[in-house]
Amino acid sequence: MNIVDQQTFRDAMSCMGAAVNIITTDGPAGRAGFTASAVCSVTDTPPTLLVCLNRGASVWPVFNENRTL
Repeated sequence: MNIVDQQTFRDAMSCMGAAVNIITTDGPAGRAGFTASAVCSVTDTPPTLLVCLNRGASVWPVFNENRTL
């Protein structure tokens, strides 16, 4: 997983004005993605986002196994 520095994270969050965001993962379980209407910054050290994904979603197993966005 690539970790970004605080300023890069803050700059990216300041540009996030979309009502819908595309959340993706790539790892041992493969690639998957979904749209999220509620995404927010938790902290910039380490860069952390809060995103909710229903366990009943078709992409849940891939995100659960990959453990990274």
